[in-house]
Amino acid sequence: MHFLITNDDGFDAPGLAALHAALQPLGRITVVAPAVCHSSRGHAVDTRNPIRIERRRQDPFGDFRVVHASPADCIRVGLRHVLTDPPDFVVAGINPGANLGVDLFYSGTAAAAREAALLGIPAIALSRLIHPDFPIDWTRLAQHSTRVIQLLLTSRFRLPPGHFWNVNFPTVPDEQYPDELTIVPQGTGPHAVQFSVVEDSGDAQLLAYSASYRERLRSGECDVHHLFEQRLTATPVGPSLTAAAIPSLHSQIPLNSAASAD
Repeated sequence: MHFLITNDDGFDAPGLAALHAALQPLGRITVVAPAVCHSSRGHAVDTRNPIRIERRRQDPFGDFRVVHASPADCIRVGLRHVLTDPPDFVVAGINPGANLGVDLFYSGTAAAAREAALLGIPAIALSRLIHPDFPIDWTRLAQHSTRVIQLLLTSRFRLPPGHFWNVNFPTVPDEQYPDELTIVPQGTGPHAVQFSVVEDSGDAQLLAYSASYRERLRSGECDVHHLFEQRLTATPVGPSLTAAAIPSLHSQIPLNSAASAD
């Protein structure tokens, strides 16, 4: 099996090396990763400017590509320029920091997996919740990631075209991750958003984001709740942002009906 991998923290991040280690027992790996960190920059792509690509050789990857662009651009470059044949899977991560609920709109890790899925390649995004009391042991996390990826590669977990798996590891003592993968829906509650004033010169202010990641709305069924309860979670994510409409989709409403609608 052939894997294309990337991340949103840059090619030199420990999570990418851990992902490479996780996939080595499962097949061949091609690395196409961003030159610098693009965390929380979402699904940005550049169609206006030339994209610089560098061929490098470095352990543990061997030959790989560094792309001076976003994680989604890395996938575009990897699938449409670097590789002559499509890979079997794209895997993005391992991100130091969870990607849950509405994080999926901001996450470069999720964006890389989504871009692959949109281009017809099955994909997985991997992240790990961080906490100061639970430092990441990348070697052990890689070992657990192998088990998770191996399961999601099976036909039972194959998703429809355009979809990808979003996986989050909890913070647990001694990296003793659960032996069960909990399939959960994406949460839709907003983050707690607040700012503190760092500098104030009268006409201008400098603000710092000051909200806590864990202080966010969540239901008892969603990915946010289950991960904070120390469960290993996986969410199938689709490509459509179309909401259920009132009236129903495909209905045709005369514009002059607005006057009598109420």
